[in-house]
Amino acid sequence: MDFFKQLINFVILASSLVALVSGQCTFRDQCSCTMADGGLIDLTSLGNQNQLPAFPDTYAMDGYFYSYNPCYSFIEGACTNAAACQIIGDQSAQYQIGDANSAMFDFDGINVHVKYSSTDSTGLTRNLDVTLVCDMSGQPASFQPQGETGGLDYAFTLTTICACPNGCGAPPPTDPFTTTAGPGPRPDNSGSNDDGGISTGSILCIVVLAIAVTYLVAGTVFTMGVRKSRGKEAIPNVTFWTALPGLIKDGFKFTYQKIRPGH
Repeated sequence: MDFFKQLINFVILASSLVALVSGQCTFRDQCSCTMADGGLIDLTSLGNQNQLPAFPDTYAMDGYFYSYNPCYSFIEGACTNAAACQIIGDQSAQYQIGDANSAMFDFDGINVHVKYSSTDSTGLTRNLDVTLVCDMSGQPASFQPQGETGGLDYAFTLTTICACPNGCGAPPPTDPFTTTAGPGPRPDNSGSNDDGGISTGSILCIVVLAIAVTYLVAGTVFTMGVRKSRGKEAIPNVTFWTALPGLIKDGFKFTYQKIRPGH
């Protein structure tokens, strides 16, 4: 039973580290963020810079109209320095639901989100979550406000190629060995990473390997020092590790039998 508890804790820790490394889009500015693999999400080309919303007065099922402008602020009625504004149907009142300079980015494993907030003069804070949906078709951006989702929380969906990594704003790839001076000797890059850094997959492998080594070393020290175990019995949960190769073999055999032709 202790082994299974330890195994569950190990899986949770490894999953948390994977999420920490890969489950984010790092803030660059209020228009863009960078994915863990280097992909750029950039909304710069979608926003107006003339104080008018790029997506104005769009009706939502909650009965209100909503305006949104990625990246840059706009003015509409009582909404100033706004990224998003809620408008009553008869235009009698407007409520700012996101300040342009409050943009933050998040990644849920599928979509990148832009999150905004705005606090009014009475101290009420409204929060907006804009889900960015990748559309590789190249069609014009599609804006759909869901409106108020509960309390003072709001949700929009923005479908665009700019929600795809490097869909907008990324510089075109270049060949570092191509120059206007003509062909010449190429530097020796043998043994180095092509992009000069370490990949996400390599980081994950290093993290998991480090955890496994730490677990085995600490467990062995414990069993030898406290339980006075010797030989292979000093390995923590030695029964499991001894049986693991057979379990893996049985798993491959079972999978093959299920997918083999004619089964």
